[in-house]
Amino acid sequence: MEQLIFTVIGALLTWAFYFIQRIAERRGTVDAIERGKKLLALKQELDGAHTSVEDLRRFENKLIGKAETAARIADNYFGKAEAIARDNDDDRVSQADMGEQAIVELSREQTRLDGLVEHLRKQLDGEDLRAFEQAHQAWLAFRERHARFVSQSYSSGPIRPLIYAVTMESITVAWINELETQLGEDEAA
Repeated sequence: MEQLIFTVIGALLTWAFYFIQRIAERRGTVDAIERGKKLLALKQELDGAHTSVEDLRRFENKLIGKAETAARIADNYFGKAEAIARDNDDDRVSQADMGEQAIVELSREQTRLDGLVEHLRKQLDGEDLRAFEQAHQAWLAFRERHARFVSQSYSSGPIRPLIYAVTMESITVAWINELETQLGEDEAA
């Protein structure tokens, strides 16, 4: 009788193990089928939108480029804030000196921008050139107004030129990076 009970328990355990194993195996199969369905749906949507995987890769690279640009600009702001804080503690460095340095850096970035704009103008023609010129002129007006607004936010008069120059430079660097991202790395070089 004992053997019969052990045989029945063994059979039940074997049966249970078999079904648990099948459920576990089926789970992986179901996941693979679901994943396949999602990929097929994505492929059909891409085909319907006339978009290729390469288009998505280019888009991803542009997004990554913009994220890297944002990180560089943030790092640049942080470095300048550290320098200003450090120089503020140094009695030998006047606000006028800091303002002059900021103007020199703005001039350097403006020269970079001018070169990039000239390169773009050579690449564009017709309606594309007119659209770029309108956008660039609007951006120049925005840059000026924004820098003026930011600098006027400071009640202390002597620091305003420094804030103005630093703001102009940071906006210029952001525009340069945006244009370079739009051009792609090969064309920007």
